[in-house]
Amino acid sequence: MASKHFQCTRCGRCCRASIPLGLAEALDHDESFLLALVFSMETWNLDDFAANRPVLPITHEDLFTTLAFRKDKLAMDASRDLVFRVGRAPSGTQRLATFVTVGAAALGDFHAGQARCPSLAPDDTCSIYDRRPLGCRVFPLDPLFPEMLQHVPLAGLETRLPCDFSPQAPEIWREGSLTDPEALALLARRQETIRRDSLFLPYYRVAAEAFRPMPTLPEILKSLGGNGRLDLPFAPALVYLTAAGAISPERAERCLERQTALARKAVEQALARKDKAERARTAVLRNCLSLMESFTGRIAQAADTAPKG
Repeated sequence: MASKHFQCTRCGRCCRASIPLGLAEALDHDESFLLALVFSMETWNLDDFAANRPVLPITHEDLFTTLAFRKDKLAMDASRDLVFRVGRAPSGTQRLATFVTVGAAALGDFHAGQARCPSLAPDDTCSIYDRRPLGCRVFPLDPLFPEMLQHVPLAGLETRLPCDFSPQAPEIWREGSLTDPEALALLARRQETIRRDSLFLPYYRVAAEAFRPMPTLPEILKSLGGNGRLDLPFAPALVYLTAAGAISPERAERCLERQTALARKAVEQALARKDKAERARTAVLRNCLSLMESFTGRIAQAADTAPKG
C-alpha cells in the first residue's frame, strides 16, 4: 500500500460511540461527559491465522509486528505481564496472544437504542471541536497500531464511514510513514497515554478488594472472554490518580460529585423515557450511581488504605 488519503467531512458518524480518554485526561471533561473505567481485551491465535477472522484487513506478518509493538511500546515494565500474555489454548495445541488495555471513556447519550455524543449539535456537527479530546483529535489513526501499519485501520474505516478517502483528499500516510507532523505528534501522545494508564492494571489487581462490590481483575478478565470490553464506574480511577499523586483528594471529590450528578440525571431521563430497550443499561447506571455515592467523601481514605503493590 503506497499511500492513504483522508479528509474529515464532519458528518458526525464517528461520534456514535463512547470517546476514548486517558485516565487523567478524563478529568478535563468530567463536567460534560459521564465517565466510565474501561477494560478491553483482544485475543489472537498465533498458530492458525485463519481462526482469527480479523475485522481489519491485516496480514499474518503485520499482525506479529503489531503485537510486538503493543507489548514493547504500549505497556510499562511493571504492567507488561498483564497487558500482553502468550499461552496455550484449552486444547493445548495452539498459542494464543492476549492484549489488555485499560483507560477511560466519555459515554454517549442513549436514545432509542443508539448512542450519541452529548457534544453533537442538532446538525450532527461537533460543538466542542476546538477543544475535543485527544481520542477525537487522533482520528482516523489507531493508537494500537504502529506508524508503519496505520494503513491497516485506515483501510478498515474506508468500508464503514463516509469520510473522504479519495486521492483528492490530503495525503496522511505514505510508504510506512505519516506525512502530517501534527498527526504523528497526536498519535505519539495517545500511545503514551495508553502506556502510562497500563500501570492501573497492577494497581487494581492488588487494590480491588477496596472497591467491592466491583469485580477483581481476574473476574474482569474472565468476563471479557478473550475478546470484549467492560465499562465500570470511574471511582477506582480517582482513587488511583489520588494515590499516585496525579490529582489532589479535593479534585477527585469534585470529579466524583460531578459524575454522581450526571449519573443521577441519566438514570432519571432513562426512567422517564420508559424505553424497554434501555432497561439493562439503566440497571447498570443505577448500580454505578450507588457505588459512586458510597465513595463520596472518602477518596483520600481509600487512596491511603488501598495496597500499592
